[in-house]
Amino acid sequence: MNIKHFILIALLVIASPFLFLSCEEERDGYARPSFGEMIQEPNPVAPGEIVTLTIPQEAKGNGIAGITYTWTIQNLTTKAEGGFKDSVIVEKTNYDGYGKQNPTIKFQVPADAVSGAHNVHMKADCSCYIDDVLFDAFTVYGKITIK
Repeated sequence: MNIKHFILIALLVIASPFLFLSCEEERDGYARPSFGEMIQEPNPVAPGEIVTLTIPQEAKGNGIAGITYTWTIQNLTTKAEGGFKDSVIVEKTNYDGYGKQNPTIKFQVPADAVSGAHNVHMKADCSCYIDDVLFDAFTVYGKITIK
């Protein structure tokens, strides 16, 4: 064996552990994503303005074909007969196919929105394709602040 072959083999042996350590760990099974606190932009928002709500993922999921996100903003407006009315926004996405994006909605706050902090419930209904998990659901909570 000549010196060039010896050096090449030595470099491969030394570098191979670093190649395996540098790659992100791939998961073969189903994993539910985990989430941080909801972000509101702008915060606070005035009635009639556009607002974006995002729930960042602390850990991405795996094996999820699609998710239907149902966002419920509680007591956002008042009813004509008295009391309050919730606002519901539904969004469907291909989770794995869209790069496992953070759940985000963008909408115009109703002109008659009640000022103050409102509870937000984001329910996710998942269609899965790995392991024995066919469906999963979870809810993330946050708040939206209206001027």
